[in-house]
Amino acid sequence: MKIDGIGIDLVEFDRIKTMAMERLAKRILSKEEIKIYTDMKLAKQKLNFLAGRFAAKEAYTKAYQTFDEPLNMVNVSVLNDHHGAPYIKSPYRSQDNVLLSLSHSEHYVVAICMVEKVKK
Repeated sequence: MKIDGIGIDLVEFDRIKTMAMERLAKRILSKEEIKIYTDMKLAKQKLNFLAGRFAAKEAYTKAYQTFDEPLNMVNVSVLNDHHGAPYIKSPYRSQDNVLLSLSHSEHYVVAICMVEKVKK
């Protein structure tokens, strides 16, 4: 893989807790993610999910720096494959190869995104 862009983002759980989490969820989560989020029962699980998605989407935008059209976070999904590994599903430059990794600690979540741009 030839890396054309890399982005990283670190989110503190306490920062997300101070926000109106349900309003933030509606602002950044895709329809697919909203379904997963609303099915979660535990507040800590919801916090980890929301903070992770926020970090991943921020890292994704940093990896590209710019898009042909303004990026709307609700159009981008951060999902998990059958092994649990996160991946990006996006209509923005969907032909590109995008790698994503998330890591959670007690107080933080970090996301890193690498992009290989595929020429049309």
